[in-house]
Amino acid sequence: MGIAAVRCANGFCNVRWSRRSIASVLLTLNLAPAPADGRIAAGEAATRRASDQAQRNAQDREPGQDDIVVTAPRRGDAQVAAETEFSEDQIASQGLDSIDDLLLHLRPFLGPDGEEPVLLINGRPAGFDRSILGYPPEALTRLAILKPEAAARYGAAPGRRVVNLVLKQHFASLDLDASTSAPLRGGQMSNGLIAARTIVHGDARWNIRANIGRDSGMRKNARSIPRDAGVYDRSGVISAPDGGEIDPALSAAAGSTITTAALPGLAPTMPPALADLVATAGQGDPFDPNAYISLQPARKSVSLTIGMARPVGPFGLSLSLTANSLGSEALRGVPMASVVLPAGNPWSPFSRAILLTRPLDGISALRANNLAQSLGGSLMLNGSVAGWQANLGINYRISRNDNLLETGIDTRSVQRLLDIGDPAFNPYARWPRHLLLGTRTRTASDDWSVRIDLQKGVVQLPAGPLTISLSGNASRTATHMRQHDTMGNAISTNDRSRDQANVQAGLAVPIARRGNGPPSPIGDLSVDLTAGWQSMSESKPQWRLSSGVTWSPISAVQFRAMLDDQQASPSMAELDGPIITTVMRMVDYAKQVVAEPIVITGGNPALKGGSRREMRVSAMVRPLKSGMLTFNVGYRQTVSKNMPSPLPELTPAIEAAFKDRIARDADGNLVSIDARSINIAKDRIADLSGGLALRFAGGNATTIPGARADPVQYTLALNETYHLKSDMLVKAGLPVIDRLRGGSGLSRHTVSLQFDVGTRGLGASLGASWNSAARIVSPGSNPDQAFRVTPPLTIGLSTFLNPDNIFRGWRDNPLTKGWKISATVQNLLNRYRRVALVNGQIPTGYTHDEIDPLGRTIRLQIRKRF
Repeated sequence: MGIAAVRCANGFCNVRWSRRSIASVLLTLNLAPAPADGRIAAGEAATRRASDQAQRNAQDREPGQDDIVVTAPRRGDAQVAAETEFSEDQIASQGLDSIDDLLLHLRPFLGPDGEEPVLLINGRPAGFDRSILGYPPEALTRLAILKPEAAARYGAAPGRRVVNLVLKQHFASLDLDASTSAPLRGGQMSNGLIAARTIVHGDARWNIRANIGRDSGMRKNARSIPRDAGVYDRSGVISAPDGGEIDPALSAAAGSTITTAALPGLAPTMPPALADLVATAGQGDPFDPNAYISLQPARKSVSLTIGMARPVGPFGLSLSLTANSLGSEALRGVPMASVVLPAGNPWSPFSRAILLTRPLDGISALRANNLAQSLGGSLMLNGSVAGWQANLGINYRISRNDNLLETGIDTRSVQRLLDIGDPAFNPYARWPRHLLLGTRTRTASDDWSVRIDLQKGVVQLPAGPLTISLSGNASRTATHMRQHDTMGNAISTNDRSRDQANVQAGLAVPIARRGNGPPSPIGDLSVDLTAGWQSMSESKPQWRLSSGVTWSPISAVQFRAMLDDQQASPSMAELDGPIITTVMRMVDYAKQVVAEPIVITGGNPALKGGSRREMRVSAMVRPLKSGMLTFNVGYRQTVSKNMPSPLPELTPAIEAAFKDRIARDADGNLVSIDARSINIAKDRIADLSGGLALRFAGGNATTIPGARADPVQYTLALNETYHLKSDMLVKAGLPVIDRLRGGSGLSRHTVSLQFDVGTRGLGASLGASWNSAARIVSPGSNPDQAFRVTPPLTIGLSTFLNPDNIFRGWRDNPLTKGWKISATVQNLLNRYRRVALVNGQIPTGYTHDEIDPLGRTIRLQIRKRF
């Protein structure tokens, strides 16, 4: 007799087997030892064959009297049942290269918020260990998105989703990955190289992953963008301040009226004579300024991740080490200075004042550079202590940031030297570098944190165990900031350190459950309660209370309601993050131009704490027993008071509310924006969300003789968010800004779609997103000056091919097996965010190249597995 039946539900597998089929059952449950000779693939194939045979036997016979029923939890299951689960075949059909890519790809199944999920590894919290994100998806036997109530069970913030990553018992790979991408119109190239080694052997695992990437910068001259008005000359030119004749004597010597003349040289040792300027009259050495302005900065990145996990007695120990370096370099154009050379200056041969326009020292462009480096390590220890499931994590991180922004020439100092007639200052020679304005900000921070999580079922209720979870976290951040000018002179210093501690207690109470004792007339019903307390330096203690109810009257329907009420302090990054000054291209609605102001981001120590109350109600329906079709609908309402928030997009309403954050010159041009976080007096949000998820397996992928006959996996996710309300009061006495009625250009509708079709070795994915049009209105302005913002319909298409999974002749040749080729096209329709006046007029500078210079891009990738 063989296996009679295998049935898995609610995290448990019931297996009927005869006494002569123990080996088959062990394989079916994935409990058999791995082949000692390393034939991992053969062992996994045997497991699949045993499971398939079990299903066939279950259909052909009834259980006999000599059958034995074994009930056991599946390896790696979490304490909370899965809402959605992806099998090994479904994961393979995605054709992705890392678990990090897989989680990003599955974001539509996590809900409309898109917040990073809490990770479990084989049912245990990953904590600070992020090395798992670099594992190849082939290392997974399944991925489970747990039900929403799992957040309280694992000590996470209410509303966050929890994802359980279940690894294979035995897996080994060595991967080399090379990629290149570029806009189809050219102008930029991006290249990357990844080398990774991963080993999984039961509960022991380790991996090392190195990543190198480089993006070339894109200059303005790579696109059809008009150059800014002005004089751009390598050496400089002389002209009259009023634009007329330079000097009658020079015109007489030249025999015609002279309005411009090139400088006679960069470094004459004595004042030029009028005769020297006759030969350069009307001449110059112009250059294209767009060749020295970056639309996209050049970037270089290097990262190294090392992770190790193994059992240590009754505990599991994991260690990880990460090192990252990310640098960006951008050009801001060649600085040109216009100064007046008085007639009495010892370097002037003229009888009247003239205008001298020249660069600092040739065509040396201004720089906007940033270098961020970090080194961190973490330790995680988990196991059972006195009946409690315990997890202890320690994390330490060192980070350094070096930010340089050059802003122009110190024309005031130059003009002062010319006005006093300093004979040592030669206005025609290369000007010294100390006349270059700019700032260099260096920030160093040291962060450490300790976290402990405890879970235990304390009372056995009729519907299941009453579970209590406790978590505590303590952290300290020390930040040292130094700001200098381009010559190294100190401008400001700031040394700060902060301590933060928080504790949280959660209670999961099962009230009723189907299948436990007498049938429950109300189905499944559970309640989770969470209470938290937080303390931070220079801030009063704060609390957090939340509650959630989950009710499933029948297996196909589930309702969820949650209320979260919290007081919150700003995060460490919001308070003391590194100050970064850079230049960003943005729409200036006030001037109706595309501007390039200096934007300041980073920590704002003046931030205060606030409060927020959030209510969520959702329903999930699965009309089919197979669970292949899922409908979700939800309502969210949030009211925040004095909570920290990033500075919104600079619309006229936002600028009117934050005048102290915006700097303009005498002509009204946008010069700088302090975009660091601010406190919003009151912010209200209400929205509806809905989604559809469809997953099923079809026929075989190919009819090619000798090809693998894996089923084709189809996955469809469609989500929509409809904003009912979104307004904010910046501070008392100012009008309320309605984001949906012209205050910020927020779209009322947001729709995303993702469709995947594929099998092992061959597949394609289509992703699309759409936002409805919106308006931006200036307070008190003419209605004809309102803007209509039309977000693009963006579509991305990707495909992959593993030749050795499709063609039999590729499998046994070491040179041909293990290859994967993939291609991705982003912004397939080459759309961009259109901004126009309501009358249809498109202001100058609002062209496709200026709003979105990249446009349609293509990425090619080749991976080789050894």
